[in-house]
Amino acid sequence: MDLIKLKKTLDLLDLPAFRYRQIVKNYHSGRYLNFDQMTDLSLDLRQKLSESLKLLSVTEEKLIGDESTQKALLTLSDGQKIESVFMDYDDWLTACVSSQVGCSLGCHFCATGKMGFKRNLTTEEIVDQILYWNQKIYPKYIGRVVFMGMGEPFLNWDNVLAAINIINADNGLNIGARKISISTAGIADKIIEFANLNTQINLAVSLHSADQKIRESFMLIAKKYSLSQLKNACNYYVGKTNRQLFFEYALMDINTSQNDAKLLIDFINSNRLFFLNLIPLNTVEGGMTPASPSQQKAFINYLDQSRIEYSLRRSFGQNFAAACGQLITDK
Repeated sequence: MDLIKLKKTLDLLDLPAFRYRQIVKNYHSGRYLNFDQMTDLSLDLRQKLSESLKLLSVTEEKLIGDESTQKALLTLSDGQKIESVFMDYDDWLTACVSSQVGCSLGCHFCATGKMGFKRNLTTEEIVDQILYWNQKIYPKYIGRVVFMGMGEPFLNWDNVLAAINIINADNGLNIGARKISISTAGIADKIIEFANLNTQINLAVSLHSADQKIRESFMLIAKKYSLSQLKNACNYYVGKTNRQLFFEYALMDINTSQNDAKLLIDFINSNRLFFLNLIPLNTVEGGMTPASPSQQKAFINYLDQSRIEYSLRRSFGQNFAAACGQLITDK
């Protein structure tokens, strides 16, 4: 919901300030599908709010999924579309939210990049993805948020940060900072800016290769921010925050040789707070080729011999293009 427009509407109606706080609390609860359900408001006020405002800035167009994962195609007020994903990990409920319509980075393994960049999402369009899912699962609620959907969060930083403040606030969605994660393709200067916030929000970096030439062959952003620049920014981050930094590494045929493993081990072992997340590559049309089972096995065996710490992440929703790198609304 557009909270600025809500405030102006209530001011025109000459209503006391507590009404604004009351409506915002109702809105953030995710309990209500429309203003008519807010029976703690007068009928007249509910009617006037319904006439001038939309409770959510996103509208469901299509919903698909299974027991663990659901993907929603959402339409925005200007007709643009995004995808947002809900994941049920049993012990926590997670929303994977988008920050942009499309993406300008064009990483070859990512379907979103094939759309190009349409526009940034507003603060309310980011927050409303979470509230949309809360409406779906009420009385349960989203407990974790990952900015790993469509778009590069650091290229829409002002709106993303404003959304995070609402997501984290006691009088907002009240989700703890340590349960919020941001993923970046490696915008080095923004990583430094993020570090200077001294926040408890988790940071993940899409690494995918510790070889400069290989990395820039499928991640164009690597030509602007080299691995050396990226590592310097990451070292600054962990030095400033003393927090663990996660590196995402999708297993492809191009980045799983023994030499790739050696370079990766050296990169991760260069700082005690660097941690590696391995991800089986989720295929997209015209994208990169996944590592074969034998390539994966040999690569992981080499990592095991080095005693490097890593996790092999589970993927959810591959069967209906809801997994990492598969979100797209316009081919």
